[in-house]
Amino acid sequence: MRGARSIHTLSFAALYIEARHRSRGGADGTLLGPATGFLMGFPGSYWLITARHVLSGRRSDNGAIMSKTGLCPDYLRVRFAGETAVGLEPLQEEYDLYDGEGDYQEVPLWRAPEEQRIDVAALHIGHLPETVVEAPMPNVWPTLRELWPADRRSQQGSDQDVDIPLGITDRLFVLGFPFGNTGSWPYAVWTAAPVASEPLAGWDGLPGFLLDSRTREGQSGAPVVLQLGPADPVVVGEGTIMHEESVTGLVGIYSGRIDPRSDLGMVWTTDALFAFLPEVAPPDWTPGPELPAQLHPLTE
Repeated sequence: MRGARSIHTLSFAALYIEARHRSRGGADGTLLGPATGFLMGFPGSYWLITARHVLSGRRSDNGAIMSKTGLCPDYLRVRFAGETAVGLEPLQEEYDLYDGEGDYQEVPLWRAPEEQRIDVAALHIGHLPETVVEAPMPNVWPTLRELWPADRRSQQGSDQDVDIPLGITDRLFVLGFPFGNTGSWPYAVWTAAPVASEPLAGWDGLPGFLLDSRTREGQSGAPVVLQLGPADPVVVGEGTIMHEESVTGLVGIYSGRIDPRSDLGMVWTTDALFAFLPEVAPPDWTPGPELPAQLHPLTE
C-alpha cells in the first residue's frame, strides 16, 4: 500500500484471548466470549494481563455471571504470533485458570486485587513457545528526557527527568480486538480514546479513570497506551514542548464501558496492577496518591 512503510512494534503487544469452559468427554470447550490481554514480565516468567471479569466470568461490581450460558471460564485460549520460514502464523496455547479436576476446580491460578471492583487480573504463564514473537509491554513511564534525540539526552538538565504529564483530554489508545474481530491479526486495532475524567482524582475512590472511546466487546483487558509522535505537543506547566522523538507509555488496563448506552469506558491504572503484582513493577515504584491507602502493598 502506498505510504505504508512499517508496522508499529506495539501492534504486536495486544493478544487475542478466548475465555472458554471445558466440555466433558474431550470435546472442544464452550466459547464464552472474546477478550484482549498483553504480556508483562521477562522471558521465562511472563504474566498475561487482562480484565478480571475475563478470567472470573463475573461482573466486577456485583459478582453476577456474565455469560448467558450460566457458565464461567476455566481455561483460556491465547493466540500468539509464531515465526515460521514463510512468515507469521497463529500459534494457539491453552492455559488452565483453576487447580484441580472435574467439580473440584476451586483454587484459582490467577491473581487479582482483593477489592473486586478493580477489574484487573493476571495469570502467570512463564515460558512462551520457542517460535513466539515476544512483545511485552514496558513497565516504566517515559520522562521528558526521552523526547530528545538519543544523542542529545545527556546534554539536558535534571529538570528533564520528570514524568511526561497525563491529563484530561489527552489522547490515549486502546489496543485490542473489537467484537473479537481478528481481521488485522496479529496486529491489534488502535482505538483513539481521549481522557474523560481526571486521572489523579481516581474513580469511586479507586485507581482508575474514564476514557471517551468507541470501544466494544472483545477489547476488555486491552492495554491502554500513551503514544506521542514527533508532531504531538507536550504541555508542561504553562509551556509546550515540540519534540523530535516518538515515545510510548503503558497507562493501564481497559475493562469495558460503564454502561451499554455510553461510550465512556473504564481504565485501571498501572498502580492498580503493580499493587497486587509487584513482580512486574519497576524497581523504584511507589503507590501514587490516587491509590487508596488500603490498596497499598504491604511493606515490612
